[in-house]
Amino acid sequence: MKAFLIDLDGVLTKDENFTPIDGAVEFIEFLNKRKVPYLIATSNSRFPPEWIIQKLNENGFKINRDRIITPLVVAPQVLKEEGIKSLYIIGSKNLKSYMEEKGFQVKESPEVDAVLVGMDKEIDFNKMKTATTSLKVYNSKLYALNKNLISKDDDGMVFPGVGAVAQMFSTACQCNQDFKHFGKMGKEYNSLAFRMLGVEDPSQVVMISDDIFVDLKGYKSLGLKTVFTTTGKYSRKDGGGKDFIDLTVDSLKELIGRKEFFDTED
Repeated sequence: MKAFLIDLDGVLTKDENFTPIDGAVEFIEFLNKRKVPYLIATSNSRFPPEWIIQKLNENGFKINRDRIITPLVVAPQVLKEEGIKSLYIIGSKNLKSYMEEKGFQVKESPEVDAVLVGMDKEIDFNKMKTATTSLKVYNSKLYALNKNLISKDDDGMVFPGVGAVAQMFSTACQCNQDFKHFGKMGKEYNSLAFRMLGVEDPSQVVMISDDIFVDLKGYKSLGLKTVFTTTGKYSRKDGGGKDFIDLTVDSLKELIGRKEFFDTED
């Protein structure tokens, strides 16, 4: 294998403080020591990429800024290319501030060019009503920062992911059925990720993730090798019998020096 795409939430870290999961720091240290190309491939839509890297390094990782790709790297460029100037955002204050810094007009009313759906732990009836009105009445376009079906909170409980929420709006207004998303398995995201890795042959890349359906199933369809980690939102039972999972591990330590991925043991 020549390179790795590594999920963040549930693989390297376990909460919004970016607390390392056991074995994660050691695995990144191993890749750094061996000079193996890798990207932290996250669909996190709550925090800017620079802030994520800063927190990871404060918590013991040694990761450069050019080792991460997030939807917030991709979204501003694509939205500008498609002529979007004003947004109604389902998402965090950090996300709204970030998009304003990138030159977009962020409104709290439905009269906008587009609705952008990110993770919002304070979503309520008024937000859902405004977004639906924007899409149905004002014919705004629908975008999502990722297509995740389910996410896991710090307390261990799970909730509908960004993709599931965006699909709810699409179904409600019977519009934008092919809405574009900027997370993993999005066309623009994938194109940028492979360019950053410098690898042309997908079969030489390993995707490590706790997300069975978007990450592992999706990237397997592109020819990548897949590793399912049980440290996140799905268990071994969930991943059992899935032919798109090449290997299941309970800790990233299990990957260090594995002969099918590396020339020799460390």
